[in-house]
Amino acid sequence: MNTKQMEELTGITRQNIRYYERQGLLEPARDAGNAYRDYSDEDVRRLKLIKMLRMLDMPLKEIGQVLDGTLPLKEAAAKQQEALLQQQKQIQAAVEVCANIRKEKSEAIDVDSYLDRMEHMAKSGSVFARIVDDYKQVAEEERQRQFSFYTDQPVNTAGRFEEELRKWAGEERRKFRMVRPGRYPEFTLDGVSYTAACTVEQDQETKEPRTRIVCSREDDEKVKKEVQKNRRAVFQAIYSIGVNIRRHRFKSILNGMISMMTVVVLVFYLGNLVSARGQFEELPEAIPVRATVMNAAGTLNSGLFIRQQVLDMVYTSPHIWKIRETAELVGHMTQADEGAGAEELTQADEGAGMEEPMQPGEQIEAEDSAQPDEDNGSLSGDIPQADEFRILGINDLGSVYEDCEQDLTWADGWSWESFQKSRDVCVAGTAFLEGHGLEPGDHLSCSLEHYIRAEIGLGLEREELKPLEMEIVGAIEDSEAGESMAAEVMLPIGAVRQLYEENDKVYFASSLRFTVKDPMKLNELKQDLREPGLTPVVPGSPENYAGSALRMEDDVFIQAALGLEKSISLLEGFLPFVLLIVVLSGYIVPHLLLQGRKGEYAIMRALGTSKRRATLVFFAEHMLLAACGGAAGAVIGAMFGTADILTAWMVWGIFLCCYTLGAAAALWMFGRMSIAAVLTHQ
Repeated sequence: MNTKQMEELTGITRQNIRYYERQGLLEPARDAGNAYRDYSDEDVRRLKLIKMLRMLDMPLKEIGQVLDGTLPLKEAAAKQQEALLQQQKQIQAAVEVCANIRKEKSEAIDVDSYLDRMEHMAKSGSVFARIVDDYKQVAEEERQRQFSFYTDQPVNTAGRFEEELRKWAGEERRKFRMVRPGRYPEFTLDGVSYTAACTVEQDQETKEPRTRIVCSREDDEKVKKEVQKNRRAVFQAIYSIGVNIRRHRFKSILNGMISMMTVVVLVFYLGNLVSARGQFEELPEAIPVRATVMNAAGTLNSGLFIRQQVLDMVYTSPHIWKIRETAELVGHMTQADEGAGAEELTQADEGAGMEEPMQPGEQIEAEDSAQPDEDNGSLSGDIPQADEFRILGINDLGSVYEDCEQDLTWADGWSWESFQKSRDVCVAGTAFLEGHGLEPGDHLSCSLEHYIRAEIGLGLEREELKPLEMEIVGAIEDSEAGESMAAEVMLPIGAVRQLYEENDKVYFASSLRFTVKDPMKLNELKQDLREPGLTPVVPGSPENYAGSALRMEDDVFIQAALGLEKSISLLEGFLPFVLLIVVLSGYIVPHLLLQGRKGEYAIMRALGTSKRRATLVFFAEHMLLAACGGAAGAVIGAMFGTADILTAWMVWGIFLCCYTLGAAAALWMFGRMSIAAVLTHQ
């Protein structure tokens, strides 16, 4: 069977199967024709056994011994059981420490007490205490493994080197024996083998250049056995970094301060960039762009004749939303439906000599009528009669007046959604209802008229429509609305459209307003709206009632968008230079701070530390200081409110990446020095 079938049978991925093959745990046969792997049933059983033992956390070495037969399965299981029980004890001890910390009443716990307890737990196998104990062993071994002293005289020859070593051993009452003299002499102290190297550096106490001799011995075999190799290497590096930071504390503080200030500046800079981008994205909501269909001269925004082609374009455009459409009608109360108050009002008006109602088809000349009233939305030439009232088809309550919804009271079982879906229903103002003795739930019968353009001149004419009977399903408290009330009676816009269809009339909207959904595509929208004939308003154009022009309230948005775009472009344009400066600081700062530590590096190399390890220790030291200083800078930037905490930590990450590049280059150059030249003081 092939690898895919093995995956299906065992549930082990192809990568893991290949890994086990490379480790020698699995050796499938090969097809003679194409050299493809051909797994047998025994391979399946073997792989399942490997999977089972790995789920028991058994090391691969012991699994290999089980498969080879050198270690019985039961014996391996018993050994693994013991290891798992030990881990269980360690985990349980850690759980108990966490539980005790949670029970503390104050956040300020006694750290020393917990450390003492955890160190005591080390003897019983606690994982935390074991780590502490291992570090202590390694740290103590490192202190004993290496020592140094300053000489009063320069060390220029092998003989002088040996003389200074013998002098120091005599002062310390140590038994000295030279094994191999030279530039890096080998000798014993009290029977322990050491290797020495010397360099000239500044004395930390006198600040004068002096010769420093560093002696180092091999790792303690006891520590090698008790502490895992990888853990020992990590602890040795941590110890060396800590010693170097304390020894060069002034340079360490300087490194941290430079990193902190760099991150603070970056937080301010990138915080402004992120803020500007956020403002740019939120600009459509903060400064909405609204548009109104008007006549060509821009003097009318209602009482217009807006063609269906314009409506179709607006309703189908993906760039438009929050559409407000209205259609104006004129209603006449029938005598049967008027209340007593309405009858008295009619009689009083007739006694005052009020003119008779205008007959359908009667023309209203533009030059004899009032100018179009843009504020109240009524059509020019509308001369109210005794039983006449304004009717408005709406698709949004804001078309009546702003905040109309809070003054609207619905009859039982009615809402805006059900109102929009219904026909032969209406909402009326309270003044209209009181004047005609009506209330929600009553029926209102009226004859209807709509406006049409006059055949001659610029006037308007009224044309009769079929009478209509409507149920009043809501009342608007219009006592404070005053003249801002667009009409006395409101119908669903869909019902008005149906009235036009039933009367075989061409439908025209009276007003149309909308909001641009994505102002960033404003030019594209304007181009689309030119197709149905909407053009920009041209002041001074002939007066008419055709809704053929568009007034876009986009000046404020465009100015704000241009200002933000300019700021973002400027900030983004300098961003590469800012990051380059951070990279350069990552190079320059370590380069300058390491100039006085060439001897220290050379001695590490001379005493057997590999170039890779020595360079990594110096690199980790500088990156640790940069990371701590940068973290402090990120916190300071977030505290001052220049950026949120997420942005501050993002800046910290960017700083570390850039700084790492510069520091890596500096350490690479630093590692290219000639060790012999440094140690011979050239």
